[in-house]
Formats: sequence, structure tokens, C-alpha cells
Amino acid sequence: MVAQGADSGRVIYLHPEIVVNNDDIAQSWVLQDGPDRFGVRVQFLPAGAERMRQATAAHVGRPMAILIDGAVVMAPVVRSPISDSAVISGNFTQAEAERIADGIDKR
Repeated sequence: MVAQGADSGRVIYLHPEIVVNNDDIAQSWVLQDGPDRFGVRVQFLPAGAERMRQATAAHVGRPMAILIDGAVVMAPVVRSPISDSAVISGNFTQAEAERIADGIDKR
């Protein structure tokens, strides 16, 4: 499947299998990275953490799409394998980070 990244407009190729979904998230919250810069921390439940570890170990250095309500909201580059938690960093405003955290934590 092909999608367009909301953050960059670049074409993103999506894997047909979903790695984790909202049911795999223990919680997510906004982090402040600087005076006007925010990010999102995500804590995974054990089963989701293991699937995330396997998927990200194979994709270090490549983008991984994050979808909210079926739309790609960003595709950050995987810097290292992710297991029980991750930080989604970017040049987000507080409102953007809150929207992402709320979308990830939605059940």
C-alpha cells in the first residue's frame, strides 16, 4: 500500500501487516523538548513491545509510518530498535504533540 506522509509529503510504502495498534499501547503523553518544541512518549504493553522490537530491529535507518484514524500523520526514521517505550521527536507544537498522543492512546 502507498500513502503520502503528512509531515513531509513524501511517498511512503506501508507494510500490509500492522505492527501495533491502540490496543498495544499502555499510555502516551507529551514531552517538552525545548521552549517551543514537543514530542510524544509511548509506552507499549508486553505483546506490542515484542512486535515493535522485532519490526524496528529490521528497519533501523528507515522510516516507520504512524497512522491515526487511518491517515499517516508522520513517518519518523527508526534510530534504534524499540521495545517497551519510544519517543517520537520532531518539531511539534504542543497542540500537534497532544493530538498525536491522544490519537495513539485512543481506545
